[in-house]
Amino acid sequence: MRIGAHVSISRGFPSVFDEIKSIGGNCAQIFSHSPRSWRFKDPQNVEEFRERYKKEDIKPIVIHNSYLVNLASMDEELHKKSMENTIKEFETAKSLGIDYVNIHPGSNRDPKIGLRRIIDSLNRIETDVYLLLENTASKIGSKFEDLEYIIENIEIETGITLDTCHAYAAGYDIVNDLDGVIGRIDESIGLKKLKLIHLNDSKFDLGSKRDRHEHIGMGKIGVDGFRKIINHPELRKIPKILETPVDQRRGFKENIEFVKRLIE
Repeated sequence: MRIGAHVSISRGFPSVFDEIKSIGGNCAQIFSHSPRSWRFKDPQNVEEFRERYKKEDIKPIVIHNSYLVNLASMDEELHKKSMENTIKEFETAKSLGIDYVNIHPGSNRDPKIGLRRIIDSLNRIETDVYLLLENTASKIGSKFEDLEYIIENIEIETGITLDTCHAYAAGYDIVNDLDGVIGRIDESIGLKKLKLIHLNDSKFDLGSKRDRHEHIGMGKIGVDGFRKIINHPELRKIPKILETPVDQRRGFKENIEFVKRLIE
C-alpha cells in the first residue's frame, strides 16, 4: 500500500526522499515554493532529484499548488497571478519528472460563473503533466458533479484527488455509506480518474462545510471509518497522502504507523 505525507522541501527537492523515509512513507506531496507567496525560485538540484526519483521506491510524488491561487476569480490581477502560478507549477513538475499537479478548483460567489472561469483558464494551459482536481469542503468542488463538469470540458488530462476530510465536511457519509459514495464517484467522474487520496480525519461533523483536519482516528471519521477506507477493494491500491496536524499528540510518522496498523 502506498502511504505518505506532505513534506517540506526546505532542504532542497532531493531531500524529499530522506524526509519520507524518515517517517515510514513510500509516496509524497510537496509545495514547489512557499504556498503563501507568489514568488518562485527556479528548482535546484533537478538532475539529482530526477535520478533519485527513478531509483527510489517512493512514488508518486505530487506537487500541490499554492493556497493563493484562484482560477475562478473575477479579479483580473488575482486571476493573472493564479494563471502564472499554475503554469509555473506544471513547468516545475515537468522539469523534475513529477507526474501530478494537484489543485483546488477555486471560488466564486456565482458557482456557474466560477466553473466557466476555471474551465476557460485550464484550457489556456498546455501541458502533458497530469492534473488532479481536489474535492473541497464547500463551494465549487464540494460536489463530485463540479469536478465532473470541469473534466468533461477541458483538454488537459485530468483526474481527481479525494480528500476524506473535505468529502465528509461536504456531506458525503464515507463512514456509514462508503460504498454509496464510491458509487457516486464512479457514476459521475469514473473511478479510473481517482488517482490520489488525501487521508485526513475531520474535526467537525458530517456536512459541516468546515475544512479542519484531525489526526487519523481522532476525529469524526474515526478509527472504524478509516479501517473501511484503506481496506476497501476500490481504494486499497490508490496512493494515500496524509495532511494531518503535526503537534504534541502525533506527527506524520505516528499517523502513518497508525494507518498501517489498520491494514487487513
